[in-house]
Amino acid sequence: MTFAYELLPIGRLDRLGFWWRHLLVLPPALFVCIAADQLLGRPLGLAAAFATTLFLVSAWGRRLHDRGRSAAWLLAAAVPVLGALFLTVECGLLGARDGADRYGAPPGRASDYVGV
Repeated sequence: MTFAYELLPIGRLDRLGFWWRHLLVLPPALFVCIAADQLLGRPLGLAAAFATTLFLVSAWGRRLHDRGRSAAWLLAAAVPVLGALFLTVECGLLGARDGADRYGAPPGRASDYVGV
């Protein structure tokens, strides 16, 4: 897995990986956004904010894929309170759908060469 993969909403992401990204990666990313904006100027702050936004869209989109939904469901965040509540329950609290779907095999459950 490369860094560029973290910025693309391709594949699936299990619930544990979703929460680890929010606990370990998001706080430093937000710090870099604020520090870049205040110390280095608005253009670099916007670049950091753009990269953080790509990261978040990727994590939430891949988590929605694991739930069997399209990343287009992220548009639910446009509905003020209910959209955010729906996405939090859907992505953060509910488990994965079993079996492979159009987004690939469930994370961590890829079959080996024997096909088990």
